[in-house]
Amino acid sequence: MKEKLLGFLLIVISAVAAALYIYLLFLAPEPIPTLTLKLTALLIVLVLLVVLGWIGYVLLTAGSPEDVEKLAKELEERGELASEGG
Repeated sequence: MKEKLLGFLLIVISAVAAALYIYLLFLAPEPIPTLTLKLTALLIVLVLLVVLGWIGYVLLTAGSPEDVEKLAKELEERGELASEGG
């Protein structure tokens, strides 16, 4: 029941946000549509740059494949890692 309420709220929120966005783009007085487009473009670019930065951080801090293989071998030797053979 809780999930259905959450789903309903998400549908209502998205419909209201879509209606507000359409109003801001097409029905609001002149400086507002331009500002809305600028803010939308800014938000999209910032999200993409954050994702790009996160990918860079993960690549920077990830261990090399040799380190992972070495760790897996050590765990297997100690019996803490199940063998793949079954």
